[in-house]
Amino acid sequence: MINLKMRLERLCDKKCWAKLHFTDGTSLTGRVLRVGHDYIELECYGETDRPISRDYSKHLVPLHLVKYITVDSTAFADAERNRLTFLSALDSGQESMPELEK
Repeated sequence: MINLKMRLERLCDKKCWAKLHFTDGTSLTGRVLRVGHDYIELECYGETDRPISRDYSKHLVPLHLVKYITVDSTAFADAERNRLTFLSALDSGQESMPELEK
């Protein structure tokens, strides 16, 4: 568990993408924002199993639930693309506002 936490802390320093795999067989892909004493904060931009409801979310995951992590995956390119799409949608939404409302 200590090696897992140390690896997550290194990923956090670089704001890298990781896929957390849980003991029940589920997983979560996102950027590691913070690693606490017994939790991980993960920033996600949509789940591949729910393409209709892709949206930004943050997750606080208890460290003891994580079975292992994947740090090199082809899904990360899609996740980064979702993040950039989300951010560009926010930017374009702000540009359409009148100047007085900004």
